[in-house]
Amino acid sequence: MPKLSKEKRNQIIAVVLGAIAVAAGLWYGVIKTRNEGLVDARKRLESARSKLESGRNYVRKADQVQIDMEQAVQKLKVIENDMAPAVDLYSWGYALLEKARTGQEVEVIEVTRPQKGEVGVLAQFPYDATIFTIRGIGHYHDFGKFLADFENKFPYFHVRNLTLGTAAEAGPEISAGRIGKEKLLFKMDIVALIKPN
Repeated sequence: MPKLSKEKRNQIIAVVLGAIAVAAGLWYGVIKTRNEGLVDARKRLESARSKLESGRNYVRKADQVQIDMEQAVQKLKVIENDMAPAVDLYSWGYALLEKARTGQEVEVIEVTRPQKGEVGVLAQFPYDATIFTIRGIGHYHDFGKFLADFENKFPYFHVRNLTLGTAAEAGPEISAGRIGKEKLLFKMDIVALIKPN
């Protein structure tokens, strides 16, 4: 192999280094950028396929969702039939308590006039509420059974501010003989939803 002059050798080295620099520039500037673009495009494609499959599932389930919604509307109508009517809340409340008291060994002494109030469950709750207070007497176990049966028969009502007392706490309007030593005086507020018009 002939000996190259120093000048020729430097030129060849410069050409080789230039070729390496151009190849590296092509790799980082074009090929790597294109590969990253392809990887990103594949991810977007997979995401789009996933969304498409999810959409297809929703379309397939549309009939079942419609049936479920109709069943839920029917259940809501049944529940709303047990709700307080927008008019004559007092008669409704008294009839409700008589229905709940049937077969129970408690005596309802007083039912206050229902007043509209806040449900306090969720923001923008679509129902109004009526609150009425009842007072009565009964043995401890009888009252417990009455309360449990009431909450089971009317699960959409809410009992709050429950107070239990003795004959001594009954006050002059109720004779101690009527309550007796073994009976309790109870007082509780009942929150009931009002049926929308």
